[in-house]
Amino acid sequence: MVKKITVLTGSPHKNGTSSKLADAFIDGVNDKSALYRFDAGLNASKIHFLKIDENESTIHDDDLISKEVMPKILDSDVLVLCTSLYYYGINAELKAIIDRFYEYNHELKDDKDVYVLISGFDPGDKNSAAYRSLIEYFDQLCKYMRWDLKGEILGQDSWNESALEEHVSEAFQLGKTVN
Repeated sequence: MVKKITVLTGSPHKNGTSSKLADAFIDGVNDKSALYRFDAGLNASKIHFLKIDENESTIHDDDLISKEVMPKILDSDVLVLCTSLYYYGINAELKAIIDRFYEYNHELKDDKDVYVLISGFDPGDKNSAAYRSLIEYFDQLCKYMRWDLKGEILGQDSWNESALEEHVSEAFQLGKTVN
């Protein structure tokens, strides 16, 4: 059975480090026939964040997220979340999509394999505060949604070309594990 895979990236940099991790992961996937990728950072102008109506804040239900991205996520067996490290957190654009999960909590819970790809400048180890905050965030998200966190790439010091090359190779190998 072919797994339906959705890859979500948050970086606004088309050839940035986190995009390279996503590209490598996708290259490693054996069967790409049911793969969908959405680059939130490159499509931020197509995402409606809030609609203010008489002091009530609601999210548009007619934007690209509602019409295209969420149906793909709901239908997916595998979800790949890819971000750069931004001030101890994830990209705003990826966070905006994750925040939209609330509306679909019951439909999204259970039965998803999740892979997390993180790139960042900090050359420290996985226990550095910057990375711990992201690891904890994704761990808690997966626990809350009852998703199976299958693997993660922590692309430390990814501005260093040789380090990035190693992380890209790791992402490729991780993509090969999707079956």
